[in-house]
Amino acid sequence: MTDFSRIRTVFMGSPDFAVPFLSALVLAGFDLRGVVTQPDRPRGRGQMTAPVPVRAWALERGIPTVTPASLRVSEGRSFLGEWSPDLIVVVAYGKILPGEVLEFPRWGCVNVHASLLPALRGASPIVWAVRRGLKVSGLSLMVLDRGMDTGPVFDRLEIPLDPRETQLSLAEKMKERGPSFLVRGLDGYIGGTLRPVPQPEEGTLAPILRKEDGRMPFESSAREVDAHVRAMNPWPGATFSSSLGRIRVGSGEVLREDSPPSVPGQILDQGPEGIDVACGKGVYRILSLQREGGRMIASGEFMAGRRFEKGEILLFGA
Repeated sequence: MTDFSRIRTVFMGSPDFAVPFLSALVLAGFDLRGVVTQPDRPRGRGQMTAPVPVRAWALERGIPTVTPASLRVSEGRSFLGEWSPDLIVVVAYGKILPGEVLEFPRWGCVNVHASLLPALRGASPIVWAVRRGLKVSGLSLMVLDRGMDTGPVFDRLEIPLDPRETQLSLAEKMKERGPSFLVRGLDGYIGGTLRPVPQPEEGTLAPILRKEDGRMPFESSAREVDAHVRAMNPWPGATFSSSLGRIRVGSGEVLREDSPPSVPGQILDQGPEGIDVACGKGVYRILSLQREGGRMIASGEFMAGRRFEKGEILLFGA
């Protein structure tokens, strides 16, 4: 077992997803010199400025933190000279690291990437794993290089996806199983039993999500629509426009896989059990939905108020 207490370590991460990984390093006894996160952000309805989750966790435990606006200027990298890390561990930091940071630590910058590389390189691998209907995804430990998730990989953890997997449920699986995987992997990497292996050049991409990526793809099959809803919540949300304004879909199910003689996006039926919408192939039943400014409610409760127009075609491309 590697003596982690002799390894000066810096952690770089920002969202709630990264907190369990930071906690695991502390519990494993790494010489944690400090934490680098993105700057504080406005949060909640009042938009009061607050630390990102990783920084909040570190501050509560007296761990030094810095929030550089940019790592491309020398002032933003001053932590390197102050903390002199042998190892930098990166989990969902949210910014690309320049060469001056990548080349500083003896053991390099080790990144926890939420896919089985070279699949799903990019900013949103969890969402796209669910959206594309993958049966297996997972975590990769890699040494960062100057490319986008192209560095050599020294360990992988496979995580099967359930048929009803969501963005949130897959992230929870990774948060539960990932921290111990990280510590074991670092032990093997530093101890020399796990060696980084170059990735193939070819891979698939998981691009950063935009708000428009949430638009409901009713022109696709009902199965793809179902995967879309499970993947896009809570952000950017699965949405369409209608006579009742912009609507967000919270959940649903595949009602039919064969194609009725209808236009994609057309409402075929609506009632207490749900709102049935024609797809390019099959029918999707909406089970919960939300109007702008409202709350997410079951279709039955929604139908007790205003209804969509009979036979309305939802504007999923708008």
